[in-house]
Amino acid sequence: MRNPQGYATLFGPDAPPKECDTFTCGHCNSVVHVPPKADPAVVGGLCKQCMGLISPSCVDRMTCAPWELQMKTMEARDAARRSYGLRD
Repeated sequence: MRNPQGYATLFGPDAPPKECDTFTCGHCNSVVHVPPKADPAVVGGLCKQCMGLISPSCVDRMTCAPWELQMKTMEARDAARRSYGLRD
């Protein structure tokens, strides 16, 4: 990966340590492990609306839903419910 956001070392009980680059999906906030010399189409993609790297599971979705926007929406909904006197 040209500009990785992170680096991971994976340990297993019967396998030698495996090292790979990582990035965080801009839509679902999951960490994606990028094997060396991997095809970019297999690893995930780039959302053309928010220009963020996205995981393979988010590539198939046709809508752009950045993680930060989802969190702001949830916080606004919670603030509105609290202002109405509703609590969980």
